[in-house]
Amino acid sequence: MNQYVFEPVKPVVETKFGKLRGVTYGDVNIFLGVKYATARRFHMPEEQEPWEGVKNAYAHGPVAPLMGGHNPFDIYRGLHLLQVEREDCQNLNIWAPKTLNGEKKPVFVWMHGGGFFGGNAFEEYSFDGFNLAHYGDIVFVSINHRLNILGHFNLAAYGEEYKNSVNAGIADLVAALKWIHENIAAFGGDPNNVTLCGHSGGGAKVCSMFQIEEAKDYFSRGICMSGVVPKQEADPEDSVAIAAATLKELNIGDDEVDKVCDVPLNELIDAANRAAKSLGMRSAAFVFAPMHNDWYYGLPNEAGWAPYSIEKPMMFGTVLGEFPRVRLTPEQKEAMTEADKIAFMKEQYGDKAEELIDLFRKAYPSHDIIDLPYTDLTFRIPTRNTAIAKSKLSPDNTWVYLCSYDTIEDGNVPMWHGGDVCYAFMNEDRVFVLNEAIYGQKLSQIFSTSFLNFIKYGDPNNKYLPVWKPLTEDHHYTMIIDRECELADGHDDKLVDLLNDLGLTFNPAANAKRK
Repeated sequence: MNQYVFEPVKPVVETKFGKLRGVTYGDVNIFLGVKYATARRFHMPEEQEPWEGVKNAYAHGPVAPLMGGHNPFDIYRGLHLLQVEREDCQNLNIWAPKTLNGEKKPVFVWMHGGGFFGGNAFEEYSFDGFNLAHYGDIVFVSINHRLNILGHFNLAAYGEEYKNSVNAGIADLVAALKWIHENIAAFGGDPNNVTLCGHSGGGAKVCSMFQIEEAKDYFSRGICMSGVVPKQEADPEDSVAIAAATLKELNIGDDEVDKVCDVPLNELIDAANRAAKSLGMRSAAFVFAPMHNDWYYGLPNEAGWAPYSIEKPMMFGTVLGEFPRVRLTPEQKEAMTEADKIAFMKEQYGDKAEELIDLFRKAYPSHDIIDLPYTDLTFRIPTRNTAIAKSKLSPDNTWVYLCSYDTIEDGNVPMWHGGDVCYAFMNEDRVFVLNEAIYGQKLSQIFSTSFLNFIKYGDPNNKYLPVWKPLTEDHHYTMIIDRECELADGHDDKLVDLLNDLGLTFNPAANAKRK
């Protein structure tokens, strides 16, 4: 039975712009759909106007419109939530424990995944911030912002006012961090102890905040979960080409580009999709992403680390299964003998199969060799390399984990892309297949405590894990989170490097850009 109750007296908080009214559930004050900025289409965000009276913050705000349809996953992997889609999507959500005597609590800021083209702050039921705020005694904030063509349409060639339109989406994030810095104390948060965290595209967004000078005063550290992959940024040539082709599809001349700001959104998206097809691109949505310029240094795995926030602690993580190259049914796995499995590996890897099997067994001795073809390197290799590069510039404050836990889905498969989020947020009961008896709660304790210690103190070490040493150039320390956890040093370097040499990297974003 749920022990929490809804309280009839609603909390009212005064922000820089006016008063907000939320709700209280248990000991957590909740404010949803809080506007942090306004923006004209393809322009940089601006501060909102102050208001009189009290605004209710009871419901989720609009989220960025998508360029394609929704693709909900199997229910046992979590409940996919749909929200109202609108261009004025600059809003955030706050879960803040009630405070006494003016206490200021650490602040955790969630940047959602979906690349730079999809997703939203509450796309999945397991993204709810109540449990981490309640049990962790922190203020949890999640952000919505512009995506895809609305966030990253490169019109720089058409006038000074559009010089940073290609980065409008991440400019929204900076505006949100500024709002948090200036207002979160009113909700009981400490503006000088702010941790950024994101998964997948959200992890890339966290990294991007390290690369923007304007953002440096607004956060203290970052967590990047499966967020480093090659070629996430917009290709400069593609970015310019699809903008020009989209304007052509809309019959808008170079000297009348302002008209594109008034084109109905569905017509704009249709034109961009036609433009992408005419240019031989698989998907317009993937083309729209941030791009380095005078304002934005570029993602660290592509441009190197900027000097603005390099001294801040970071935690990087990936999972073993991310986006697997194969999908075997439980029946197929059950029917395989050891000889069948080895034969299957030879089909996959040819004359390198036996070497790879040996490396896999050394890296993951408790795993069945059938997990080998599920092994990720798309995220693992660039994450490792990006973390090493950071550790060279800022020693002793970069930690790395890899979750190799085999879920009980489909006859046991290694943890898939995004599965670790529910454990970090203490929401394992909302992703049914990850709430295995005993291990669901065990992994939730491990992840949430590691995250909370990092959020509060800048160090993830805790009683549930062996001593977790920061990664260095010479020692590639990685905390292996599984049924049994251990700190490893370069445990999979030879394995993933050999897989990479075989050309087996899968990059969903890069693969979608060109036919």
